[in-house]
Amino acid sequence: KAIAAFAVVITIFFRTAVAQTQSDQLNAVITQYLELKDALVKDQGDSARIAAKGLYTAIEKLPMEKLSAEQHKAWMQYYQKLSYHAEHIKETDDLAHQREHFVSLSSNMYKLLTAANMNTVTLYYEFCPMANGNKGAYWLSAESEIMNPYFGKKMLNCGSVKDSIKVAQ
Repeated sequence: KAIAAFAVVITIFFRTAVAQTQSDQLNAVITQYLELKDALVKDQGDSARIAAKGLYTAIEKLPMEKLSAEQHKAWMQYYQKLSYHAEHIKETDDLAHQREHFVSLSSNMYKLLTAANMNTVTLYYEFCPMANGNKGAYWLSAESEIMNPYFGKKMLNCGSVKDSIKVAQ
């Protein structure tokens, strides 16, 4: 009985550790994305480039083998797109070019997080109708308050919350 109980405790511990590792790795991706967004809000191309380097590294280090089948499928669908745009942003200090790639990066990040259902913080999906050459563009934020990464100081509060991604259950 003691051995069986110990085996159950060990199994629960390892499942929790794997889930924690997944959460930590995804949190690293989300944290770096949010740092990138914040740098764009502040019109800081150099800081955006540095945050994009961190985001690129976090994307590349995410342990896909530890994801559930559903999460792995979602990750594989969006991984290359996220990596591509993070790589382009990390290679330049040009805010216009960074923001151009941030449009697709944000859209794919939203799709990944809604499909994978594994985020550990509530995020807000926000929209500015004037961004992206008046085609509009979305971004994710940890706050519901609008802080526009596409126009920075020019139009800091332009936009609205369109959706939220709740903490995964």
